[in-house]
Order: sequence, then structure tokens, then C-alpha cells
Amino acid sequence: MKKLFLLLIVIVYSAATYSQEVLRPLKYNPSLFHQQNIAGSRTIVENRDTLCIPFIDDFSANLEIIDGAATDCGDTIIHTATGIYPSGLFWVDSNAFVNRTYGSLPPTYGVITLDGLNKFGKPYNEASSFDMADELTSKPIYLATPTDSVYLSFYYQPGGFGEFPNLEDSLILDFQNSDGTWTRVWDATNTLGNDPQSFKLAMVPLDESYFYDGFRFRFRNWAGVNGNNDHWNIDYVLLDDERTFNDTLFRDVAVVYQPERYLKRYRQMPWNQFKNHQADELAASHGVFMYNNFNTVINTSHSYQVHEKYAGDEIVAPTSPVSINLDPFTLAYNSYSNFEIPAATTGFDGDSLSINFRYEIAPSGDVNLRNDTLNYEQAFYNYYAYDDGTAERAFALIGTGSKLAIHFYANEPDTLKEVYIHWAYVDGNKSNLFFSLMVWDEIDTTLASADENIVFQNDFLTPKYIDSINGFYVYKLIDFLGNPTPVVVDGDFYVGWLQTQEEFLNVGFDVNNNASEQVYYNVGGAWQQSALTGAIMIRPQVGGDYSKYSQIGEQAAAQHSLSIYPNPVSQTLHVQTSLTGELLYQVFDQSGRLVLAENGFNNQISVQQLSAGFYILKVNELTTGNVLVEKFIKEK
Repeated sequence: MKKLFLLLIVIVYSAATYSQEVLRPLKYNPSLFHQQNIAGSRTIVENRDTLCIPFIDDFSANLEIIDGAATDCGDTIIHTATGIYPSGLFWVDSNAFVNRTYGSLPPTYGVITLDGLNKFGKPYNEASSFDMADELTSKPIYLATPTDSVYLSFYYQPGGFGEFPNLEDSLILDFQNSDGTWTRVWDATNTLGNDPQSFKLAMVPLDESYFYDGFRFRFRNWAGVNGNNDHWNIDYVLLDDERTFNDTLFRDVAVVYQPERYLKRYRQMPWNQFKNHQADELAASHGVFMYNNFNTVINTSHSYQVHEKYAGDEIVAPTSPVSINLDPFTLAYNSYSNFEIPAATTGFDGDSLSINFRYEIAPSGDVNLRNDTLNYEQAFYNYYAYDDGTAERAFALIGTGSKLAIHFYANEPDTLKEVYIHWAYVDGNKSNLFFSLMVWDEIDTTLASADENIVFQNDFLTPKYIDSINGFYVYKLIDFLGNPTPVVVDGDFYVGWLQTQEEFLNVGFDVNNNASEQVYYNVGGAWQQSALTGAIMIRPQVGGDYSKYSQIGEQAAAQHSLSIYPNPVSQTLHVQTSLTGELLYQVFDQSGRLVLAENGFNNQISVQQLSAGFYILKVNELTTGNVLVEKFIKEK
């Protein structure tokens, strides 16, 4: 299933250049970009002199427990990982990206990715083409008394679901000498271009010169350092003695990939749209994938359980383990019949609810138990999402006047109040461009015409980047005066944009979830259905008076001032405001029609050409989204 999905991705990428919709590589990493604003998220607090072998990290477990009381460097450490940074138990730096989405058929659930971005998800140097980029350096390791034949092994993959490295890019492995210098001992390049490639195993021997207390190794990559480029995925790093060059097999059955969707259409949906319509919204089944990394059949049992997240109510008791014989090097899907959330569950009558899935496998004779459990949260807040929150690519439309419409469905009447959009960095900041936020209750999904019925349109909006949690910017449905104008939705509705310039608007695109059948676009003529496999990261919020995301944009305007003079005015209107960013002045007549727009470099607007009457001035701070409004009268 996943291999077929990867093939479809490759086919779509090739075809995208011939259509009016395109996929583009990301310039930034939104998950890392946001972390610089979270205090303590990068802090590595664990300390020990040296680690003992075996050294193993497969980037799958958030909780690491190491008990080495009987060893030369023994102690016990319990470490909770940060989730997106390398574990401080094993690694000394934070530049590489731990994730669950870039690897294609990895040996275990989770990989670490080296790219062209720093620890904050920003380019190392936007002005430079290629240079050394990420480093992943081990903590010191005790190798003073190995028994025999020490090898470092790891799986590696160019590209995966990210961008494929160019021929001039490389993945590098260095060993540290006892005098502190580093020696390159292995490297790899991508010679197959954008062709899909499986993970390969590297086996690197250590000679006696590295047998000392405090040995370290590091991975580096030579990459395009001006964006989210040239991905190398690494998994299952193992350093141990008593190995040979042929020690390439691991008796390890591991969970891989995210769980298949609990919901039929969405990754997340509003609780009030789900709880009374569960039979219609549930997928036929749910479950997880597991992979046998060994060359013999392994008997493996699997089970799962479900609890309400906060009160701990048991929704599905631990199921009886089901055993299967898993063939060598085979991907298997553990499928379970779906279930409804009972009305007796704590929080059922509230405005949101979250449940936790716990999937467990128990392979016979397994050598690594860390990757045998997967915990997954299914949240029901007040928004719809086809995506999983991580962008691997960026989606864009070609052409002035292009329209994007994403289909959603309200099972019962509700109010649409906000739209969350994850704008993706590709080729610089696009906050100087304009688009119109659009809501339709009907478009021609037969693709025979351009017919549509617009129920909301807000013009002269601009993209905003990483201004709220997870990189989604909140656009409130307001009129040109800034007053809330929620839209009643019932049944089918569509959310998207109208772009007012040729230049690309780049929005996040999740390649691990497919919602292409819900995406329509119009670049002139009839509506068309998307041919790109994935999910565009636009989320409408319905019901409730709270936002899942930070309150930003127009709400901040209350902290600022705006005054104008003279009023009434005949020729030049002078503007004084506490807003300090780049300003756009917009003037509307009494009907709400835009009659004038100017950049606010001189804090004055010529209104001589306007007819006498009543007008509204709207001042937009483009860098923050703050909006201030004042009324004035134009004299003859």
C-alpha cells in the first residue's frame, strides 16, 4: 500500500509541471521553525561521562530507559525525548530533524533527516548554494575494552518523501580520533536522481585506533543550504562489538508509519460534527503497519486499546492478541474493526474530545522492544483537517485570477468563523502579495463549467508565516470594517482563495495523506479536480467561540492607535498611527466597494479624486496582520 502510494507521488510530481497546479520544495521546516519560540524545548539536560555499547537509536521512542549498572560506565537514565530533536541521551547537537513522515518504508517508526536547514528550521545561508549543513554527533562512548570486531551500522535513504539530493550532494560519516581530530570514513551520493529508493544498510568497521574511552562519531551532509533541500534519512544506528561485516540482519519486527485513519475522510474534524454522526464518519477499519527486518518468518502478535485522553475512560479494552507469521522483509497491516465513542465517555457533551490509541506488537525473539509500541492521539476540536500537520512540499497555482476550493461537509448547520492556513516558505516571503479568502456553498463539481455560488469573500489579505501554533495563521471571517461575519454552513461547503497576481502563493502540502478528490481549482474556464496526491494544509473552524490556535492578527489592533486629519477633508488626508511595519491604506465607500489603495510610506493619502461623501479608511500592517479602521467625510 505504502509502496504504491510512493509510486503515485513520483508519477504526480512528474506530471505536475504540465498542469496549472504545482508542487514545490519547501524553503523552511515549519515544525522546527516554531520551536525557537518555545522555552526549553531544545534543552539537553542529561549528563554522563560516556555511553556503553551497544549504542542503538532507531528514532522511534519518546521514552528511553537505559540500565547499565553492571557495565564499566554504568548508571540508569530515563530520558523523555523532545520529539523533533535528536535524543539528548545519545546525541550532543540538535540540527537534524526527527520525524515520522519523510522516510519511505523505514525499518522502524521514525527517522532522522539531514537537510539544508538549521535547528530552527531556517536556511543556514540563503545567499549560498552549497555548503556543509547538518551535523549529528554522538555523545562520547566507552570503547576502551571491546571484546572483538566493532562495527557501526545504519540505514540511509536519499529523498524519501522529501527532496532528493543532487549528484553533488553527499552524506558523510566521520570518526573522532583519540587526539580530537576527525577522519572521514564513509560517504554516499545520490546517483539515481528522483527515482524512489529503499533504505540501504551501511556497515563500517572500527580499527583499534578508535578503541578508547570517549570515542565519538558524526553524520554530516553537503547540501543546498538556502532551503529545505537535499534530504538524507537515517534510521537504526547501531554500534556494538562481536560483529562481522555480514552482521547485516536484525531480528526485529517494528511498527512503521502513522496509524491508518480512524476517520473516513479527515485526519481531524469538529467534535460537534462527529459525535452524533459517527457511523457516517468512521473509516471501515483502523490499524498500523509493521515490518519484519529479519530473513526468517517471525511469529508476531498484535493488539490495541483506546482511552479518553484526560479522564482515562476506557473506550476499547486491551484486545486479545492476534498472532500472525510475518514473512521476511515484509510489510504487514494490522487491521481492526472500527468502534464508536460511547455517550458515557467523559467530555462527550463538551465542545471537544481527544482519545488515545495504543498499538502494541509482540514479536517472538525480538531484539529491540523500543519500536514495538505506538501511541497516537485522535483529537476532535472545532476544525476540519485533511492533513497531519506536517508539510513535506508546497502547493501553488499558476496564474492571476486562479481559484482554489477545498470541499468540506457539515453534518448539521454550523457557523464558519475562522480559516487556518499554513503558508510555506519556498522562494522568500510572500507577505507583500494579495489574495481573497473565499467560501462557497456550491461549485460545479461535474467540471463542466465555472459555475459557483460565493457566500463569503474578504479581499486584500496577505500570507502570514508561523504566527501561531504549528505554523497555521488564523484568518477570521470579517467584513471590510473588521466586524465578525460568520457564515452558516450546512452540508457541502468549500474554502479557498482567489489569487490576484501571477506569482505563486505557496501553501503547505502533506504528501502522507491524500485528499485530492476534495480539491478543485479554476485557472480560467471550468473547474478542475486536483491531480496531486496529498492534502493541502487549509483548515476551516466551525462552532465554538474559541480557537485551537493563538489569537493574533486583527485582535492585536486594539493595542494600537489611529488618527486622521483634517476630517472633513478635501485634498490630502494625513494619517497618524502607532503601527510601525509596512502599511497599506485602503479606502472604501459606503457600499463597501474599494475605491482607493496606496502604500503608506508618507503617512498621507490624496483623496482629491473622490466624490463627496462618507468613506472608511482601513490601515493594514502587512508584516503582522494588524488592522485599524477610521471614518472620514470627503468634502466637495
